[in-house]
Amino acid sequence: MRGLALRVAACLALCCGLAALPVPTQYRGATVQTARSSLSVLPGEARAEMTVGQTIYVPVYSSVVYGNRGRTLNITTMLSVRNTDQRVPITLMEVRYVDEHGKTVRSYLDGPRQLPPLGSAQFVVEESDTLGGSGPAFIVVWRAASPVSQPLAQGVMIGTVSSQGISFITEGKVIGGVK
Repeated sequence: MRGLALRVAACLALCCGLAALPVPTQYRGATVQTARSSLSVLPGEARAEMTVGQTIYVPVYSSVVYGNRGRTLNITTMLSVRNTDQRVPITLMEVRYVDEHGKTVRSYLDGPRQLPPLGSAQFVVEESDTLGGSGPAFIVVWRAASPVSQPLAQGVMIGTVSSQGISFITEGKVIGGVK
């Protein structure tokens, strides 16, 4: 019983941490939070030098079925992108949220943004945002001017119902190289 209480406490602590993210901006009636504090604008001339990169598919979930009656719990979804290279910045060219049919629901960047060495960026979809359906995903396109350690892209999902909490992560899968 103590183990369960510790897990619930950990989930609630994570929920409180998510609640501390920046004030949301409005997007077509749905609330979207984006933490981009470590991202900087990339000058146009630097874009031409980028010859290394990938496209990463990150599966996420906006709801889960629970209980014996097939009830659905909407959950908060967060994309975390981390530059794992210690010396070289990477550039996020595109971060898109796509629905269960592969159609783009929203784009998070208005242009390329540089992520410093060991830097990270988070993109949040609130639990009330159901535009992605039950099986949405994030598409992350990144580039670099020289070989780098592959970035880490993960989906982090968290939700609560009554006194129970759920949290889990998904790993991104590389689906393409530099175009």
